[in-house]
This record gives sequence, C-alpha cells and structure tokens, in this order.
Amino acid sequence: MTKIAIKAQKIFTADFIESNKYLVIEDNKFAGFFSKENVEKENIPVKEYNDAFIIPGLIDTHIHGAVGHDTMDSTPEALKSIGDYLLTQGTTTWMPTTVTAPLEDINKAIANVAECKDTLNSARILGMFIEGPYITSKHKGAHPEEHIRPLNKEEIEKMAEYNTVKSIIIAPEKEDAPKFTKWITQDLKIKVSLGHSSANYEEACACFDMGADAGVHTYCAMEQLHHRNPNLLGAIMTRNDVYAELIADGIHVSLPAMKILLQNKPKDKALLVSDAIQGTGLKDGRYMLGTLPFNVKDGIARIDSGNLAGSTTTLLKEVRRLILELHENPIHAVNMASLNPAKRFGVDDELGSIAIGKKADFLIITPDYELKETWLDGKCVFKA
Repeated sequence: MTKIAIKAQKIFTADFIESNKYLVIEDNKFAGFFSKENVEKENIPVKEYNDAFIIPGLIDTHIHGAVGHDTMDSTPEALKSIGDYLLTQGTTTWMPTTVTAPLEDINKAIANVAECKDTLNSARILGMFIEGPYITSKHKGAHPEEHIRPLNKEEIEKMAEYNTVKSIIIAPEKEDAPKFTKWITQDLKIKVSLGHSSANYEEACACFDMGADAGVHTYCAMEQLHHRNPNLLGAIMTRNDVYAELIADGIHVSLPAMKILLQNKPKDKALLVSDAIQGTGLKDGRYMLGTLPFNVKDGIARIDSGNLAGSTTTLLKEVRRLILELHENPIHAVNMASLNPAKRFGVDDELGSIAIGKKADFLIITPDYELKETWLDGKCVFKA
C-alpha cells in the first residue's frame, strides 16, 4: 500500500474548494483530506503545488477524434492516438463517437472499441456514443444524408451486442420514436439522446417521457426556439429531468446563449462536450469526418457546404471559457465536465470528482486553468 500527499493552492471537490489540507492518494484511489500533522505522523511523502489548482479528471462523452484520427478509422492505433492526446489536454475518460455512415462501418467501429478499449494504456474509454444514422435530413449538419435511416430494431440490436454502446441519438420526429426510446432505454439499457432534429416540443417530450435523458449539442442542428413553437430546444431548456450537452467553444454557441442555457438548467444537468474531430490538435487543413471531407480554418471546422463539422476544442478549454469569460461558478463549471457526465452514465461512484474511494484521476492546473499535469489512476501520465 503506497500513499502520497498532495498540497495545492486550491483543490476542487464536487461541493467545495479545499485550501488548507493535503489530498492523500492510496494506491490508485483518493484516500481523503489529511491535516499536516497526520501527514507528518504517518510519514507520507508530499508533493507541493503551492501555485496551482487541482481539479478532477475530465470526462468527454461526445468526441469523434483528434490528431489525425477518428473513431470511424476502426483501428486500435486510432483510439490509442486520440486517447494519448486527450491525456495531454486534461481529459482522462472519453466516449468514442460515431457519425452517420454505412451500417457496416458503424458496426466495425463498435467492434473495434469493444475489442481493444481495456488494453490501450491510455485515456479511459467509458463506452460509445452512436451519433447517427437515426437523425433528420433537415438538420443533418455534417452527417451524409445518403446514410440517414429509419429506426430499425434489428440494426440497433446488432449495435448493442457488443456491450460497449452507452448512448444512441434519435430524432424524435422519426416514426415510432417514443416506442423505440422506451425499448432502447428499458430493454437494451442504453441511453437515448435527442438531436439533429426538426422535432416540435410535443414530439421531443414524448421521447423524454419514454426515457430519453439528454439533448445533443444544445442549440446546434435542431429547430430553434420560437415563442409559439418551442421545439426540441424548448423541451431541453424546460425539462429539469434531462441533460443538456453544450459545446462551449465560443463558435457553436455564443456566450449570451450559453448563459441563457445555464440559467435554465439545474446545475447538475449541464454537460460540457467537445464534439472534437480529426483535425483537433493539428494545423489548419483538410480532414475527414467519417465519409465527409471538411476544412479547418482558424480552428473552425466546416464541410464544403459551410455547415460546422464538430469542434477543435477540449473540455479544459471550455471550462476555462465558462469561468473566465462567462464568470460561471468554478465548481459548477468543473462539474459540467466531470461529475455531471459521470452521473449521467452511472459511474459517479468511481469517477467524476475528488472523493474518498474514487479513482485518482485529477489535473494540476494553473490559476488561469492551463494544464500542468495529468494524473490517471494515481500516476502522473503527462507533464506540460
């Protein structure tokens, strides 16, 4: 049994900021906060970061790729490269995300994650998010229209066979969408997220009532709010029982719109996601998102039609923006990228916050929320 004590200017828990005690790690888990006297009494080795903050490792539940690789590459090397990059950005857990594509390509990507996710020695893979093909053409975004499909039970059962899919997107206006939502959530035990949709308020609520629990990249690729037709966006904002994904890169959603969303959601129902794509972490250039080429210019990714094609941001950059530009409560901003996603996917007993018994995934950051070190399972895996 090995112990180490860490002291920092501020240590973020889910509910408060500790500044006087030492955070103790025993083997790969948090063992709690100790006084200086107890640390000295037990002769625990100490690492001091007097000019830094400590926050929990971040969890990205909607991310396609980075550094020239994509989930749809369907290779262990791609997942390893993405995971290694994420560790250099403060994301310790992630969910490889697919795009609308031929079914055989989607299933190949699922099989690849299922086969190698526990052997990569990289950022932890929580499971997968299947974004497409059950979306709408009008709000397809960067998804190829020719591969959009009606809901199909046999197809979804095939995806579920690998026991690695944690969430799947549905456009609520699809035929039998509420019935499929109930079946997927209750029988398959897979989360249903709503998005890429023209659904009205009633259609959205029908799926939320049947067990859907999140809106995908809120505001983006959905019918916008109207005072007589609040649509899916209105349902996401007014339903306190559902999560709202937010890409807080300052490109997909403006700061005032972010503020409107966060003022309308309970603090534990807002989720930061990156929706990052293959060009993330690279220079401007031409890349691929599934079967679609896209261009990155000035850090903004667009397909040739002009639609945004995901982002090139990271969760820590989004947390930083919310705190320093939107003046969001720092604990709430951090929880949006750590505890809240852990709660949504039922892993908050192990991940998502600094608490006794949880895996010791955490970040050493500057007071300006720039990364200094990433720790995974109680070991430093990256130093800036």
